[in-house]
Amino acid sequence: MFRRLLLASLAFLSASVSLPARQAPATPAQAQPITSGVTAVVVDVVVRDNKGNPVTDLRREDFRLFEDGVEQEISDSVVVMPGTGPSALPTVTSTSSATAAAPPQPTRDKPPGENFLAIVFDRLSEDARPLAYKGALAYLDTFHDNDFVGVFVSDLALKTVQNYTNDREKIRKAISEASMTATSQFDRGATRDDLANRDERGGKLPGDAHPDVPVVASAESEGRPVDGRTIVLREIQAVQKTTWETLMREEQGYATTNALLAIATGLGTLPGRKSVVFFAEGIAIPPAVAPHFQNVITTANRANVSFYTIDAAGLRVHSTDAATGRAVRAMGGAGLEVSSTGASMSSLRMLEYNEDVLRRDPRTSLTMLAQQTGGFLVENTNDLGKAFRQVDSDRRFHYLLTYSPKNTNFGGEWRTLEVKVPGRKVTIRARVGYQAVRAPATTPLFAYEAAALAALDRAGAPSDVPIRAQALVFPGTEGRDLVAVLVSANAGALTFRRDDKTQTYRTDFTILARILDSRGLAVRKSSQPYRLAGPLKQIDQAQRGDVLFFRQPSMEPGSYTLEVAVHDALAGKTGVQRTTFTVPSASDGALNVSDLVVVHHAERVPANERQPNNPLYFGDVVIYPNMGEPLVKARDKAVTFYVVVPGVLGTPSATLEVLGGAEVVARSPVALPQPDPSGRIAHVAQVPLDALPPGRYTIRLTVSQGNQKEVRETAFVIE
Repeated sequence: MFRRLLLASLAFLSASVSLPARQAPATPAQAQPITSGVTAVVVDVVVRDNKGNPVTDLRREDFRLFEDGVEQEISDSVVVMPGTGPSALPTVTSTSSATAAAPPQPTRDKPPGENFLAIVFDRLSEDARPLAYKGALAYLDTFHDNDFVGVFVSDLALKTVQNYTNDREKIRKAISEASMTATSQFDRGATRDDLANRDERGGKLPGDAHPDVPVVASAESEGRPVDGRTIVLREIQAVQKTTWETLMREEQGYATTNALLAIATGLGTLPGRKSVVFFAEGIAIPPAVAPHFQNVITTANRANVSFYTIDAAGLRVHSTDAATGRAVRAMGGAGLEVSSTGASMSSLRMLEYNEDVLRRDPRTSLTMLAQQTGGFLVENTNDLGKAFRQVDSDRRFHYLLTYSPKNTNFGGEWRTLEVKVPGRKVTIRARVGYQAVRAPATTPLFAYEAAALAALDRAGAPSDVPIRAQALVFPGTEGRDLVAVLVSANAGALTFRRDDKTQTYRTDFTILARILDSRGLAVRKSSQPYRLAGPLKQIDQAQRGDVLFFRQPSMEPGSYTLEVAVHDALAGKTGVQRTTFTVPSASDGALNVSDLVVVHHAERVPANERQPNNPLYFGDVVIYPNMGEPLVKARDKAVTFYVVVPGVLGTPSATLEVLGGAEVVARSPVALPQPDPSGRIAHVAQVPLDALPPGRYTIRLTVSQGNQKEVRETAFVIE
């Protein structure tokens, strides 16, 4: 059951039956770790006096920088100011420690003084679009020739209206187009809005009601008779509305945070400070979306991206604090009503709304995004020109402080940052922290990935969690092969925390796979958090079998390293494994053969669930590869292998050999079937085990066509 639950969300695996019990996998072979050396952290800092003007005369020794409360030694300080790139002012001392690491190198050089800004329009109401349009146009008053601006619309998908350009007219046109783009309109009359605008009789108040309107229990709670059927019908309606609103807000929140994550990651390829101006009416961050929202902040801080959030609703009739307070009081009134009528909807569920209602306030979500990335929120104003001038000032004048952390053990934890200027009455804005991993900022970092990524960087591969990993290469199209990445972790080695009071269990672990190219640079990364719960009576069943993780990226020819980490957050333990693989070069018409796959088992898949592009499909079944598990003669009568030969003219010949060490113990021709209409040959065959004694063997398949020949090998063990 546990394995079936895990596989339901993965790319190609459908509902699964339990596998036979397996022996515990052997400890992964130790591989040479990939080390990163000393890490430097760069913090961009905006300093203003009590009148809001930039402070320009600070030296390195004027700053004090703290990481997790421990003061750090600032090894370098430079200033960015109008007309220059990052450089030292005559009044600013720029020094470098001989033992300090240089700042991380960007993926490409950025010309001095070049500034990048993303203007993002979230899905806005018709009333908010005109203000956002005027506000974005106000930016053009501060535009400089070295500005590169991208304009985007965040809806159910991220739309690029204008890629980064320094063409003023293109930017103006893009702002106009973005402000007029119709977007998905989610239900704005949802349950909590109803709560916030109820009168004492349950009637809906007109408009944005005054906060002094009392919210009390309904007349039904005052002792008057209540029809039981009415209560039941109200309960059905309330549950239906609440469920719909939860799903709707999660969809909205995921769409927005995905868009912001993509933009921050893209800007992370550039050095220096980058900015995002985000026009929105708030961000939906219900509990399910909250971790993803934190991922945006984590990625932005790693990439030195500051968010400036603008409440596009402009001057509201009443403060959002009033609406929030009214909603909280409404929940209290509703709780009294439920209690007095005896309905099954408990007041606890109303109280559970409280935190979500507070996050629903646009000020809460937009302020969190801005302040935690070094920006600020613009709200309650229809004059955005002044705000953009301050944003522009931040971009063109700030300090860059570099230090090497005294705590060199990067374990993936969140580290807080604080910058002070003692003895000066100034306001300081800087990012509030960073995730302690050495991974480059060119890929998004999810908070749950941090410990697994840190384990990949650790000297010596941790083996507290036994895992197996494979990268199987299958010929693809357009010069890019498909790689089936599979990871197997023994469920019995993972922590299942018991709760005897609630009679449930829960898990919290992450599987992460990363592919490095021949230069050691990460070119692919994917992960999956597993936070599952179930009845305690099923815990023994859940701990049997393996947890499987599958991805199928397409890759260009080259040599690669697959790195895999499984981190058990409840126990604080990790397993790491590395393996290498090669994607061969193949010209048109050349013979191209997939890796040879030893089959563990296969499962039939309904026609409506099949994925035709998945290389592990064979007809109407999906192949589960053997991940190195020994074959047992008492159970396994044969070793089954699977191979794909696509894009050939006619049918090639093939020969199969079984080797025990260097000796060929069996040889036989293989009759490959005719190619299908697309030219693809998929073949499954078996080698009986009865004549093979226990030991380690190699299957070698040689495929020939004309003067072309390809050889594939794979190993298996018989016990």
